[in-house]
Amino acid sequence: MTTNAMTTNPMATNVREAALRPFGKPSRLWWLAIVVLGAMVVGGIAAWVIQLRDGMGVAGYSDQAFWAIYIADVITFIGVSYGGAVVSAILRLTGATWRAPLVRLAEGTAVITVLIGTALILPHLGRPERVWELLAHPNLSAPVFWDLVAVSTYTAASILFFTLPLVPDMAILSAEHEAQLGRRRTTLYAFVSRGWTGAPRQRTVLAGALGLVSVMIIPLAVSVHSVLSWAFALVSGPWWHESIWAPYFVVAALYSGVALVILVVAGFRRGYHLEGLITERHFVRLGFLLATLSATYLYLTFADILPGAYVGEPSVAAVFTELLTGHLAVYFWVFIVAAGVLPLLLVAMPWTRNAWGMVIASALVAPAMWVKRMLMVVDPSTYNNISGTFSSYHFTWVSITITFAAVAAVPLLLMLLFRVVPLLSIDEIEEMEETSTGHSPSEPSQSAGRAESAVGMAGTSHRAAGTLGVLMIVALLGLFGVGTADPAQAATGAPTITIQGVEVGGKVQLTATLTGANGQPQADSAVEFSFSTTEFGTPARLVPLGSINTDKTGVAKLTLGGDADHMYLPTTVGPQEFVATFTPTTADAKPISASATVNITVARSAYTPAPDKPLAGVGKGLVVALFAIVAAVWFTMATQVWRVRRATRGVRKPTTSSA
Repeated sequence: MTTNAMTTNPMATNVREAALRPFGKPSRLWWLAIVVLGAMVVGGIAAWVIQLRDGMGVAGYSDQAFWAIYIADVITFIGVSYGGAVVSAILRLTGATWRAPLVRLAEGTAVITVLIGTALILPHLGRPERVWELLAHPNLSAPVFWDLVAVSTYTAASILFFTLPLVPDMAILSAEHEAQLGRRRTTLYAFVSRGWTGAPRQRTVLAGALGLVSVMIIPLAVSVHSVLSWAFALVSGPWWHESIWAPYFVVAALYSGVALVILVVAGFRRGYHLEGLITERHFVRLGFLLATLSATYLYLTFADILPGAYVGEPSVAAVFTELLTGHLAVYFWVFIVAAGVLPLLLVAMPWTRNAWGMVIASALVAPAMWVKRMLMVVDPSTYNNISGTFSSYHFTWVSITITFAAVAAVPLLLMLLFRVVPLLSIDEIEEMEETSTGHSPSEPSQSAGRAESAVGMAGTSHRAAGTLGVLMIVALLGLFGVGTADPAQAATGAPTITIQGVEVGGKVQLTATLTGANGQPQADSAVEFSFSTTEFGTPARLVPLGSINTDKTGVAKLTLGGDADHMYLPTTVGPQEFVATFTPTTADAKPISASATVNITVARSAYTPAPDKPLAGVGKGLVVALFAIVAAVWFTMATQVWRVRRATRGVRKPTTSSA
């Protein structure tokens, strides 16, 4: 009996025929979609080139709005990738048989969106050519570095999770549907599935590898979105240091991700007529998951805002005021309705609990969750902690074009991806059919790889009254000073001051001599020492070094590098001007000063590292532990690839009988 004659199960035929549909001749509508989406992506790349040439200002960024649309894009796109991982990994681990027609689309969505989200980090950086320094000069105490580690590891796991189940499907199609595949796909499929026969040992190894990757990918995704939330703690913006943000981000990723999976599944279901395999039941069950996450996210939103609003810290209260009742309130309450109330109602009401109802709910959730992330980024980043006021951020065509390009890239890359790999997980669907019907869809490789104004007037009057009061106080103090002035200081002439400086033994010794108006040394008078520098701009400015009282000979000495000024030394070598200043106590006298130039030969950096924190040792140990965990994850993923390839090489393909 030949292998082709054994393929008699209608389900097997329908699944394989449906999986091969994207490989046929593209329609005009397909080409139109590719051209439109590709033009949007090219437009986004062109906008990024203009941003690289003209700076971040063309995207609306400034020193008053330093984080905005791009960081919201990164969080959104990396977040939605988690939805694909959940639909596949969690449902696989729980043994949900209805997952089979969805897993390939969900896993492909996870891979594509995490790659787009990672790429969106580049427009967010003002100097993207320096991104390599994250690896060359890593700061192990910075969440940004661990963002890189977590995202790269999660990306690798997502790609592996997508790739492993392709092995049996490619074996099935390359063996029996070579004509529909074409030469290039056939060559690729034969290479990937080389040696796969569907033997029990191969199935056991593949199922174990997929189970292990499923277990790993869930905490990896949790770590990615937790570290993304902790990155906000690097900046002193209000509302960015809430302890609830890590689970808040994780639930948001799940919520928006499941919504995107529903939209992707609906689009490909309609585009390739998969209604017989992806039924309304699948959308309803995804809708139940969507409703659960909606309720959870609404609760976390309430739990996030309530404590900060109750305590009433000025900066946080100001941010929440703008969010709830201020200029951002419209966007916030639209989010509450679109991403919270309406999805729950659409799932709860029987007449909308269908495929179209779930698609409408998801179409509301996906953009509304992006709006929420924009609010979380823009509202605190435009708040000035010094003045207590808000600046503004304005969208520009550059930032909008790049964002729309990222949105267009999702369907574009998915359409191209499923022109290369099977649209459906053939082996899993056939296995679920076998379990439900009790008979096996036969194929030569045993179905390869089955696995689981008035105010202004008042303010002016108050300022005028305050100014008048200050002037009156100053005048009274001046009169009091003149009345109590030492008669000796009424003599003609004025004090004089000289300064000398010398570098001895790596230390600078400054000596100031103060002589009174009568020509005698002036004792017990404060002399201010300073040095002149252009470090803070021109003209040169004086930086205080300290104040020393003169002794009975009228001399004040200051040693730079000694204990008097906490071991200060000049920061640069070469000529350095030092100044000694004395301010007489008479009312009409002006400060007198003298300067001296010293040739500095010994200098040190002005930067002094902070002492280690109390738990610095624990932190160093934690870094080692984290690196060990990451290394173990990478090693485990590599091991699973090796095990699957080894299993395919170790089993010989059974011969067929012609009897």
